[in-house]
Amino acid sequence: MTQQPLYICIEGIIGSGKTTLTQQLNEFFQSKNFYSHTIYEQFQNNRILELFYQHPGKYNLLAEYSFLIDRFHQLSHCFQSSDYDVILSDFSFRKCLWFAETNLKPDEFQEYQKHFLLLENHLPKHPDLIIFLDVKPPQAYQNILARNRQMETPLRIDYLEKLYATYQKNIAHSPTPVEIIPIEKYDTLINDTLNILKKSGFTKI
Repeated sequence: MTQQPLYICIEGIIGSGKTTLTQQLNEFFQSKNFYSHTIYEQFQNNRILELFYQHPGKYNLLAEYSFLIDRFHQLSHCFQSSDYDVILSDFSFRKCLWFAETNLKPDEFQEYQKHFLLLENHLPKHPDLIIFLDVKPPQAYQNILARNRQMETPLRIDYLEKLYATYQKNIAHSPTPVEIIPIEKYDTLINDTLNILKKSGFTKI
């Protein structure tokens, strides 16, 4: 029986540094001769996301279902290969649920949750570990301003605060083991993450 790859997800609110850490971890694993693979959130050409940022009350439901389907197909396709030692992702599938809870009305979220759970149960593998970057909304907002993505121009700090509250409510109840890294500065983040992985027995560092 082929051994399944180690599957690690990096989570956090918008602007927390998920993609950068995923890239750094991938470089580390490759330097140790692990056959690692990365999965990145596909948002760059998502016109629905751009419309949601501009008119959240009008496009929230469409945006959430769009990402639910896209992420499910993206993850399902990735795990068709059994050759990888490590798979690193800058999102977890549970992100769908947390964003939907933030963005949808209660009755919409209740219906959405049924569809999410159905798809989640059909994923070929669930994460072995989620690393949550605990970045407070003011800091995340400054990071968003610094990277200067055109589609993120409408984002406001009050939305990040609402999203952060949803994450705080749910992250501790994740069915996947979670390690939380409080972040004020990013200088030691990669080393802090590797220390967590080492203590957890996930890597031979």
